[in-house]
Amino acid sequence: MKKTTILLALALTALVPLPTPAGDQAETTTFSGSYDWKDGGSDELSVEFVPDGEETWKVKFRFRWNGDRKTWKGTAQGTLADGSELSGTATSGNRNWTFVASISDGVMLGSHEEIRSGGGGYKTGTFELKR
Repeated sequence: MKKTTILLALALTALVPLPTPAGDQAETTTFSGSYDWKDGGSDELSVEFVPDGEETWKVKFRFRWNGDRKTWKGTAQGTLADGSELSGTATSGNRNWTFVASISDGVMLGSHEEIRSGGGGYKTGTFELKR
């Protein structure tokens, strides 16, 4: 009887998922594709989204500019589900950008603009990425 109870308890434990610490739940989602710069230039682009709260993400944009590898870091708000929109900011040194995007059928289409020191934005280009 004792052996049967232990085996039943083990079997039930295997069927019930145990909670994991919050750090283990942070799955990175990556979209890859390309960007087009308004004043010329285009290249490959990948964006990593790491959960940072409800519908909030830490983002890393990785790309090449004039042959140099660049990584811009920032945040985004929204979901990564099809039919959704998201927006965010990214920073590189003392330069700041905003971006907006929509996702449909696993494809993210977006635009970005640089925020000028005197205020206002300057449209800098577009991007197309796939999950």
